[in-house]
Amino acid sequence: MTDAECLSIQNLSCDFLTVKGIVYALGGVNLRLTRGEIHGLVGESGCGKSVSSRAILGLLDKRHTRLGGTVQFDGRNLLALPEREMCSVRGKRISMVFQDPQNSLSPLETVGRQIEEAMANHLDLAREELRSRTYTLLEKVGLYPDVYRQYPFELSGGMQQRVMIAQAISCNPELLIADEPTTALDLTIQAQVLSLLRALQSELSLTVLLITHNFAIVTENCDRVSVMYAGRIVETAAVRELIKSPAHPYTRALINCIPRTSGEQAREPLPVIPGAPPTLYEPSSGCPFVPRCPRAASACAAPPPLTDLGGGRTVSCHYPEGSG
Repeated sequence: MTDAECLSIQNLSCDFLTVKGIVYALGGVNLRLTRGEIHGLVGESGCGKSVSSRAILGLLDKRHTRLGGTVQFDGRNLLALPEREMCSVRGKRISMVFQDPQNSLSPLETVGRQIEEAMANHLDLAREELRSRTYTLLEKVGLYPDVYRQYPFELSGGMQQRVMIAQAISCNPELLIADEPTTALDLTIQAQVLSLLRALQSELSLTVLLITHNFAIVTENCDRVSVMYAGRIVETAAVRELIKSPAHPYTRALINCIPRTSGEQAREPLPVIPGAPPTLYEPSSGCPFVPRCPRAASACAAPPPLTDLGGGRTVSCHYPEGSG
């Protein structure tokens, strides 16, 4: 891990024991976040994006989960840390904004009290200092001071998400993970929340991992992006480069599904990716995208190599586009 890296994930695997059998949720994830960037993690629902984020923070049920690989942060493998040490990292140095604030905020406590509790767990501040900082945080995320005394159910979905963001940045973290932060919001509020995240990232010099299934959100808000499929990262690149010339067939298929608002394509039906992602009840011995891939060949029965295309760009494919 270099000084420029905030987080380095190497060969992260995750298996879940369920009543139906073992789910091989992650099959060797490799991901590096550069300090100060907004890095998008994009893919269809069920591809392992949220599992990856929860593995980073140690939020998976260890009784029914088997993890492998490493998650390096500040010279330490987070997967090997005892829970007590992990608690000093979670919420303070790495924090998270969850996709559903209604399930993350307690309905029994006021907004102000919940933000104060997040700080009290990590910062040695007096009661009045906690209150003053909470008012400052509410203002920073665009909320009025009166929200301090309100309960989450008295707020709109967009306001609840702003409270979650205030809570997440309350201890000045180095890394902020935003897991589908706009899923339950209408388009106007989505744009406001994403604009807020970008402004805070710049102001606080945060590294942000923005998880989404919406490629349009990635193109408008991220510096780099990693595309995920069936528990694996299949391509990583700078956003503009990836949009201009996707190397992996799955990446191209996702980009083709972005709605167009002008030109001939705007009047055509949106393309769809044929088939469905694998169920992950069996470990994949080759490329998991084979049944849906227009470029599939006999070589794809073997695990695809991770190819370095230069400039921080990688692709995991036997026949990346542009290779002939």
